[in-house]
Amino acid sequence: MEYIEIYLLEQLAAFSRCGTLSAAAEELAVSQPALTRSMKKIEDILGVSLFDRSINRIRLNENGKRAAEQAVKLLEADREMIRLVRNFDRSSKTISIGSCVPGPLMEYPGILSSLYSGMAIVSEMAEESELLTGLRSDRFQLAILAHPLSDSDLYCQPCGSEHLYISVIAAHPAALYEKKGVTFREMDGETFLMNAHIGLWDQITRRNMPHSKLILQSDTEALLEVINASTLPSFATDLTLRVLPKRVNRVNIPFTDDDATMRYYCACRKERTEFFRPWFELLTDICRTD
Repeated sequence: MEYIEIYLLEQLAAFSRCGTLSAAAEELAVSQPALTRSMKKIEDILGVSLFDRSINRIRLNENGKRAAEQAVKLLEADREMIRLVRNFDRSSKTISIGSCVPGPLMEYPGILSSLYSGMAIVSEMAEESELLTGLRSDRFQLAILAHPLSDSDLYCQPCGSEHLYISVIAAHPAALYEKKGVTFREMDGETFLMNAHIGLWDQITRRNMPHSKLILQSDTEALLEVINASTLPSFATDLTLRVLPKRVNRVNIPFTDDDATMRYYCACRKERTEFFRPWFELLTDICRTD
C-alpha cells in the first residue's frame, strides 16, 4: 500500500489555501512544474481525480476539496504529535511552573529546585485558560491559580496568599497620618508606578481604582530604580517586600479591601500527584503558617 508523504500533504494544503499553482509554488519556494508533478502524484496514489483542468489553470474539484480538508487535519495532527512528544520529553527533565501572577514565581522555583535537584526549573506567567491547557499538554507540570479547581483530571490544593500594599514616600498623606490601612476608594485618582506584567493584580487595581493613572514599566529592576527616585506611589505585596530589594525611604501600607488579598492554589495532573508529593506537603506547611 502506498502512502502520501507529508510534503505532498503540505503542498496540497498550500494549493488549496493559495488558489493557484503559481501562488502556492511561491509560498512553498518550489518550482511550478515540481508542484504540478506533486499534485499528479497525489491523484495517482488516491486513484481519483482531484482537479478540474483547463488550458491555463487547474482548480480543486469536490474530491480535491475534501482531500485538501483532510490534508490540513493530518498536518495539524502531525504538528500536535511532535509538540506532545517534545513536551513529554521536556517534562521528564524539567519542571515547568506557570502562574496567573508574578509573586509566587519569585519564590517557588527556588524551593522546587531544592526539592528536585536533578531537574531544571522554568517558570512563566500565563492566563488561566492557557495554564489549564498547558497542564493537560505537558507544557506546564504545575500551575498557580487564584481559585480552587474541581476538574476530575487535576489535583489542586491551597498554596498561600498575597496581600496588596500601597508604597508611598514619607510625605504622602497616608504616611503623614500614620494610617494602618487604606482602601481602594481612598486611593482612587492617584497616579501609580506599576509593573506592566502583574497578571490578575492588573485587573484588580484597574477595577477598584478606575480614576487612577497607571504608569507602566516592564522591567522589575528598572521599576524599582524609578520608584526609589520618584515621589509617586507604587504597589507592593507582602511577598514582594519579602523577596525584592528594600525600597528606599518608602512607607508600605496595606489595602484593607477584600480584593487586596489573593489566595493561591497549586494544580497538577492527578497522575503526577505522587511525584509532587514532597512539594504539596511543603505547601501544606506553608499554608499552616500563612
